[in-house]
Amino acid sequence: MLRRRRADGEASQAVRLSSAAQMRHTDGMVASDVVDALAALGFNLNEGRAYSALLRLGPSTGYEVAQRAGIPRSAVYTALRRLVSAGAARSIPGGPERFVATPVDALIALLTKRFQSSSDTLRTAIDRMDVAPAVPDAFSVKGYDRVLEEAARVIGSATETLALSGWPRELSALTNDLAGAHGRGVYAVLFSHAELAPDLAGVHFSYGLTEEALEAFWKHRLVIVADDRRTLVGATENDSGDSAVLSETAAIAEFAVGQIALDITLLAQRHHHDVSDVMARLLGDRVGRLDSLLADQPEPTLGTRRRPKRRKKKAAKKKKAR
Repeated sequence: MLRRRRADGEASQAVRLSSAAQMRHTDGMVASDVVDALAALGFNLNEGRAYSALLRLGPSTGYEVAQRAGIPRSAVYTALRRLVSAGAARSIPGGPERFVATPVDALIALLTKRFQSSSDTLRTAIDRMDVAPAVPDAFSVKGYDRVLEEAARVIGSATETLALSGWPRELSALTNDLAGAHGRGVYAVLFSHAELAPDLAGVHFSYGLTEEALEAFWKHRLVIVADDRRTLVGATENDSGDSAVLSETAAIAEFAVGQIALDITLLAQRHHHDVSDVMARLLGDRVGRLDSLLADQPEPTLGTRRRPKRRKKKAAKKKKAR
């Protein structure tokens, strides 16, 4: 009888482990996402795997977590106790001891509070140093996510105007940031050759083409200028080669705004649409200054072809006197 019970228990355990293996296979992508998110918050690989396993299993022993998460038995209890210490898991006394994941909402609230506290501590420490680190006129970032993070930062820094040129995919990723700028009273102008989403805050200018058609011969690019001062120019192909240059140089900002204004003007001319009010807001008093300079000027040069004048060869030097 004892042998039979033991055999039944082993069979039940085998079925449970087999089921866990199938769940790991079907839910691998979701589990991997959870592990990656926890890694970004400072948890190591085993801790992330253990927490993900606890979410799926509920109260579990170290052995069960090791089997489910693919963690060596020699390392699983270290990972679980670190989770408990960090507040990401809870220990249930007993024989054997079991562990349960801290509810997601409670964990996020805990981590948010810690991050805010750490940020405040850093700010206080830096203020006590009484230093103002030099900010470079230009710097670069690499990676699609980093480009979008910096794009959001540039938008968040705007207090008066924003000029943006990009593709719907990237601009839509900045929807909340543009909404925040709108709430601050920032005047935003968006240009794209492709059709823009209607929920993007700002004045839209678009040719209304599809991204699929454009992608056949153009690459994703993103240009953002805040307050005619801060500029981001980046490649946004969503691959490892993406990068962006950020600048605080006024001349670069003026040049970038001018390019966006040119695209808008060409679009408006094709459709006989007056954009003088938009240009006045976007370019500021540069428009008025140019008009005043041109008031008393002669006729402009418009595509006149010139040819270089042939210069006469200099007369040969007289031979030296014999």
